[in-house]
Amino acid sequence: MRTSFHTAFLSEFPVLEAVSRVLGEGYDEVELNAETLPTARPHVGPDTAQDLRRQLARTGPYSSIAAHRAGLASPDEALRQEAVAWTVGCARLAADIGCPLIHVIPGDEAEGSLLGVAGGPGDLPSFTKALAEVVDACGPLGVGLSLEPIVNQLVSTTDEVADLLVAVPGLGVSFDASHLQVTTHDVTGAAHRLGGRVRNAALKDAVGTPDDFAFVALGEGEIDFAAMVQALEQEGFDGALSVEHEAHLFGDTRPPLQVLAESRQFVDRLLGRA
Repeated sequence: MRTSFHTAFLSEFPVLEAVSRVLGEGYDEVELNAETLPTARPHVGPDTAQDLRRQLARTGPYSSIAAHRAGLASPDEALRQEAVAWTVGCARLAADIGCPLIHVIPGDEAEGSLLGVAGGPGDLPSFTKALAEVVDACGPLGVGLSLEPIVNQLVSTTDEVADLLVAVPGLGVSFDASHLQVTTHDVTGAAHRLGGRVRNAALKDAVGTPDDFAFVALGEGEIDFAAMVQALEQEGFDGALSVEHEAHLFGDTRPPLQVLAESRQFVDRLLGRA
């Protein structure tokens, strides 16, 4: 398995510097952030200039692009098509810079939910249709598409992911242990069940339940990462394990470069590289 780091936590740096710092710290690859977050700006997106694309292509390698945006599950056709077009734009960017994968999230809460998740109510038929359209567009580009379940969104559990894998041939799984821990408390079981379709895996620790959870520093939560990695390996996964640091949203005060270094040390121990 290869190692990677998600650049959302490095949004204070320009993208080329963020990439250089990740690779300079000894990670094998870089996961680029295309998502607009309350605490982080995107590093790339469909509007990334051609000159920057050429520079990125020379700077990689990349494990994936986090193409996270609300609207793919919207029952409003115009909103859904807008989200599909944006996501396909991320896939074209991935092809241009030699990145093999983009991954998406539901981005919308279940219809009728009172959770107030950004993006508004969505429904599974709309989401299934959107995913199929993006898979079809990604194929000629040589770019894969995987889906990451998100706590308190339309798709959050192992069962819900498994159902979509049946409905959308060609769709892969972005295996985020933190969300599966919070929603199911069975990360290892999920790894065995979904492992044959996993295209990338996030390393992010977690504690709690959907009503009260926190993402914490690696090794400080409830996830047995060694068992998770072993299960994924047994199911044939040999892709990137990408550190996605969000513990700063829950009280972790370490600066980005310290997190970058200490996370690599954690991953090296996990993979027996120390």
